[in-house]
Amino acid sequence: MKDSIDNPVEFNILVTERELRYFISCGIALIQNVPEDSLPNYCGLSKNEIIDVSMRLREFADRKGIEI
Repeated sequence: MKDSIDNPVEFNILVTERELRYFISCGIALIQNVPEDSLPNYCGLSKNEIIDVSMRLREFADRKGIEI
């Protein structure tokens, strides 16, 4: 079965604020610099999935008071 962002599996990871900023900015940079039809081959996610993941990470950062 293919992984889906709609069926998340919980993982506990430890990252620094800088690393969290990196993950958020890389997702946004991908959709700005990689052709939309190449995204699934490049990173395994569609443009909308990348936006969803980036927004969830951004919301988490906001709740923790981490400035992006």
